Amino acid sequence: MLLRFRVANHRSIREEQELSLVAVPRQGEAKPKASEIPRTVRVAGIYGANASGKSNVLDALRWMQWALRGSFTSWSPDGGVPRTCFTLDEESRKAPSFYEADLVDRGVRYSYGFEVTDQEVMGEWLFAFPKGRPQRMFERSKHEQEEDYRFGRSLTGELQQIRRLTRPNALFLSTAASNNHKRLSRLYRAMTQHLKAATQNSVEEQSRTRFTTSLLAEEETADQVNRLVRIADLGISRVRMEKKPVDEELLARLTRSFEPEGFPKEFFQTMRDDLSTTLIFTHACAGQPGELSIDEESDGTRSWISLVGPLIQVLRQGDVFLVDEIDSSLHPMISSTMIKMFKDPDINPRGAQLIFASHDTTLLGTMLENKLLDRDEVWFTEKDAHGATSLFSLAEFRPRGTENAERGYLQGRYGAVPFVDFSEIRSLFRAIHGVADESAETVEEEPAPVIAGP
Repeated sequence: MLLRFRVANHRSIREEQELSLVAVPRQGEAKPKASEIPRTVRVAGIYGANASGKSNVLDALRWMQWALRGSFTSWSPDGGVPRTCFTLDEESRKAPSFYEADLVDRGVRYSYGFEVTDQEVMGEWLFAFPKGRPQRMFERSKHEQEEDYRFGRSLTGELQQIRRLTRPNALFLSTAASNNHKRLSRLYRAMTQHLKAATQNSVEEQSRTRFTTSLLAEEETADQVNRLVRIADLGISRVRMEKKPVDEELLARLTRSFEPEGFPKEFFQTMRDDLSTTLIFTHACAGQPGELSIDEESDGTRSWISLVGPLIQVLRQGDVFLVDEIDSSLHPMISSTMIKMFKDPDINPRGAQLIFASHDTTLLGTMLENKLLDRDEVWFTEKDAHGATSLFSLAEFRPRGTENAERGYLQGRYGAVPFVDFSEIRSLFRAIHGVADESAETVEEEPAPVIAGP
């Protein structure tokens, strides 16, 4: 369970920003004691103008996971740290990037983070809070050419050996997990295996669809997939996996193309599996069933199919699910249904969390549901004059319980909306059409606010 995530100097995020999933106390609700695990929200939606940094917040959390997974096993020993920092000023290009996550594992709160430059890890730390008080597990810091490690008394094992194996550009936690340190490996798994993501990357969508396909191989999970497919009201009565002959000539050409790149054997097996299986969808057409392959289905159907398998897994395991552009190719009612699934304790008894970015403002209002998202479940991103992203919560504005957040957002009450100068557009196209620009003689029109219902 994720409590908070903090990041600085990652892509458009220059100064430290925090995404908190700790619930704001309701009226009359006491604040949790320091020794208690705070109540968390199950959903966090991030809104903002195009290119304001919504996706970069999700990307930062994924990059932290990626660094943990691969810094020891995959990064080149002399290749530095493949980070993407804020590049619009010289100071940020030289400054470290910072990542920190507060999470709960087996009833104990932990705080793990690190700082990296282009060359090396400058700091790394892990604290436990078994009774609300910080208990150091390890701290690592770099001072000039000297690295300093401090270990807490509660952490045992071959720590000095792992320290010697940890390269300057590798994370200690990654090294410890790769060398089977029992306690640190468990925390490593909590931070790497229980975070799933869905982006608009076509390769990743194919990977998610492949996972959904794998669930169709077992009777129980195949039924789960089919039930979720049907609730989306896509006109599909059944989906099944079907084997097909492999085009060996095509497979050979692809293998010759990829072999020089050094891909592992598993990659080529996956490629063979993809060529040998397809999904077949049964549609009820005027009472007569008809069948289409996945290649013949709409973008919306393919998008939903790619999400069904991960949704089942995330809700079954209590994972964190990052979804970029949740509204892409999906009807607002389907996006709304996904959110409701995470907020329903019967569907989500293990506390899975959904963090999504979206432009679909209907999810903020009351047109689809009676207040689908609470104020502590809505976040905004906005860029300043220097191109740096800030992240802030709707809860900071303390809206009234009856306030329509969709209307308030579109009216610019909370910021994080684009300003479109329509008079500039008119001037541009008058020039394109060879018409004299009369804007200097006319009153400039203000863009009309979009009102989204009562």
